[in-house]
Amino acid sequence: MQKKLMYLEIAGILFIVIMSVFMQNLLDLSGHTLIGVMFGSVNDSIWEIEKTLLFPYLLWAGIELLCIKIPFRKFIVAKAVSLWFFCLSYSAICLLYSLTGAQTHFLPEFTAALICCTLAFFISFRLTVGSKKCEVLFYPAFFMLLLFVVLYCSLTPFPMHNYLFMDRTTGLYGIIPENFDKGAVYLDSFFSLNYS
Repeated sequence: MQKKLMYLEIAGILFIVIMSVFMQNLLDLSGHTLIGVMFGSVNDSIWEIEKTLLFPYLLWAGIELLCIKIPFRKFIVAKAVSLWFFCLSYSAICLLYSLTGAQTHFLPEFTAALICCTLAFFISFRLTVGSKKCEVLFYPAFFMLLLFVVLYCSLTPFPMHNYLFMDRTTGLYGIIPENFDKGAVYLDSFFSLNYS
């Protein structure tokens, strides 16, 4: 079981990368339907990018649970801890990168996602196969998973107005209107930088 779980955890990294790329384009592929809004990336905020990483992580956890006979309570604790680690560490790295004043680039964010994803799978693997009795934390872990699902479903259509949910290109929150003039935003930011 331990070796099969290790292979599944490694395959999960590849699954998350592929699904994340697909889900970042899901809004356009679905024609701006509810499926695209809930599971795709509706803007270029840190939360919307992170959302496309965390949902595949949960999907892969379900696949692992179906493929391997794992102690259920221990597995739920391991996945809850690793999911919240993934969520908080990726947010922290992206926010720290943004504090440097650097523009958003694919490579640093992809590297951060890959590192956080790998560490989350490592934490999950160690908690699942380790000798620690983490089953006693089943109820708090289950509550944390439910809290994540509630936050996921509520923060997508109704984002808070802070930097984590702000589109880094336009400065808007939530779904960006289709007829929005992004060129005006670029010119406005260009002139405000040159004349301030």
